[in-house]
Amino acid sequence: MPTIKNVCVFCGSNHGYDPQFLAQTNALGKYLAENNHPLVYGGGKEGLMGAVASATMAAGGKVIGIIPTFLSELGLAKTDITTLLETSTMDERKDEMLRQSDAFIVLPGGFGTFEEFTTMLSWSQINVHQKPIALFNIDHYYDPLVTMMQNSCDAGFAPQENMNLFIDAATIDEIFSGFANFHHQLPFKYTN
Repeated sequence: MPTIKNVCVFCGSNHGYDPQFLAQTNALGKYLAENNHPLVYGGGKEGLMGAVASATMAAGGKVIGIIPTFLSELGLAKTDITTLLETSTMDERKDEMLRQSDAFIVLPGGFGTFEEFTTMLSWSQINVHQKPIALFNIDHYYDPLVTMMQNSCDAGFAPQENMNLFIDAATIDEIFSGFANFHHQLPFKYTN
């Protein structure tokens, strides 16, 4: 497993109703800063996105925000961070987040967060990247999603081994323990 430096966090542009979502987001930002993991995230100032960036900066960490120009022009970008990069499209944003990151953590979020997670997971299963992905399953938020993914395996649409392409973690310690022990393995090999 290559050394993990930059950690990408996908999360909601809202705070959600459970106070643990924000509390654990703030704890994660502090952890990243204290353990010298620059944060890569979507560049927004609202919700959990803004919170994780603020918590990382407040603890002395580095933050790389990546946001499409059209969202920045709407005033949604967080400018008081280390680096803010703009992209032309949402797809270019995900490409740049992949390029800048060594691992991914998925905090609670909505449809955009689901899409970012499933993009990185599907890219992992076709060997576009071999980087670890963790669902930060705060208060069992992602249990229904994990059940749905297991259902896809049970129904014959994905190999059971693909469930090992992500880490289902309830705590920050579980995330980073999972990262340390992660081995990207596919049930088959792609050939040229």
